[in-house]
Order: sequence, then structure tokens, then C-alpha cells
Amino acid sequence: MTIKRFRQAIGLAAAVAALSALLTAVLFVSVSARGQETEVIFLDIGQGDSVLIKTRYGQNILIDGGRDNRVLDRLGRNLAFFDRTLDMVIATHPDSDHIAGLVPVLERYDVGLVLDPGVVHDSSVFSALQEVITRKQIPVRYIESRQTYELGEGVVLDVLFPDQSFVGRDIEDNNAASIIVKFSDGDIDFILTGDAPQAVEDELAARYGDYLDAEVLKAGHHGSNTSSSDLFLDTVTPEVAVIQVGADNRYGHPNFRVLKRLEARHIPVLRNDELGDIRMVSDGEFVELR
Repeated sequence: MTIKRFRQAIGLAAAVAALSALLTAVLFVSVSARGQETEVIFLDIGQGDSVLIKTRYGQNILIDGGRDNRVLDRLGRNLAFFDRTLDMVIATHPDSDHIAGLVPVLERYDVGLVLDPGVVHDSSVFSALQEVITRKQIPVRYIESRQTYELGEGVVLDVLFPDQSFVGRDIEDNNAASIIVKFSDGDIDFILTGDAPQAVEDELAARYGDYLDAEVLKAGHHGSNTSSSDLFLDTVTPEVAVIQVGADNRYGHPNFRVLKRLEARHIPVLRNDELGDIRMVSDGEFVELR
């Protein structure tokens, strides 16, 4: 594999993994800059998704919260004890392994904005999330078309999907409404896909082409064979793939076929069930695994 944007530190991680119409919204948060680095942390919360982004400009962004309150422990480990603010929380879709942990998070943290696809879901977890959002009067923005959030010079959160309205709809497959984002820190790009199925991946590949090229891909749906299509992988051409998955899960994630597709493209795989929290630190030019 040719290393482009990863420093040498990724070599060790790869060895470990080998083993085992445009809507533009601008969000500026008045906070103190952290310094010259941005962190993207794939939190080890078991069988579920949760990604914490700490930008160089001081914003905290949480994408999903897993299926229980383990996310609180992980946030406590990765944020200063006095830092109780999440500038943005993204609930990619209403399945419990993505939003259940957001309920205690929204209870305990000050949240500036929630992004949501607007899908209605008949579950106690979904109802609990809506209740805390309403009670705490947390602003919600429903994603019905592309939105771009400029967080500071060179730091951008580009929400690519949904590109249609799911607001108020109870759909058969919640995964098909998953919020998909491209997060960029200078020259370093992350594609984060929720549980988006291959049909949505391929739609994005056809629409955006080389714009999807990224150093890091969070493989969709915990490495399920319903995601990570050949076309999508060949379009994103990631240098590394992260799979958020719990040990010995009953779903058989990650799927053998997905692992083989990644192996065929010489893409190292980093898994939470093997490595715990997966922390990537970017200086805007290179990214390291720490």
C-alpha cells in the first residue's frame, strides 16, 4: 500500500488490523481554538456507532451514540472534565444502536444543534430522544438536501445525504435515510456513512465521483454486506477503513465478504472490538493514529 496522508504510525495499526441545488448552512461557534490539530475518535461503545470530532477550532461534534450509556464513559475519557458542550449532535437514523446513547448524552451535555433525517420510528428509544429534545428546547435541523457547515478555515462538515425529505415518514428501512457526511480538515478527509445501504452508496458515487475521495472511510453498517459496495470503495479509495463493531456480536459483523473486498484493495481495517477507541489526529496535511 502506498501511504499518502498517513504518517508512519499507521503502519503499526495496519499490522495490528491485518492480524486480527445546493443548500449551504454556515455554523461558526465562538470558542477558543484547541491548537493546530483536529481529532476524530471512533468510540468503543460495543455493537453500535459513535464518532466524536474535536476540531482545531474547539468545536465538539458527536455523530451517533451507540445503544446504551457507555458513550458517557467514552466522552468523559475524551473530553476535559469541565467540557460539557457538544456544538452539534448528528443522529444518523433512528435505530437504537445509533440513538439510544444519545438520550443520556442530551440529558447531561449542552447541545447547540441536532441534525436528524426526520424519520419517524415507533420505539421507546425514539420517543425518549424526542422528549429530551423538546424538554431542553434543543434546536433541530432536518436534513432534506445537502448542507455545508464551515467550522473554521479548512475545516468543513459537508452533509451529502439525505437529498430528499424523510421528515415525518415511517419508512421500511431506516438505514436508507442515514445521514452521510464528509468531514474535512485541510487535506484530510473522512467519509462517515451511518448504516447507508449499497444503493445509496452507489447513488452518491455516481453523483459526486472523485469528491468522495478520502483518507478514512467508516465502513457502513458495522461492516455488514449490505454496505461497502465495490463501486463505493473504488470511488472513495480510502487509505484505511474503520469498522465500528462489538466483540462476538450476534450479527456476524463484520461480514467476510466486506473484509475480502477491503483486502483485495489493500485497505487496512481498524476495528473497535480489537483496538478500543480509535483516535486519529490530523494537522490538516497528515493524519496519525494515536
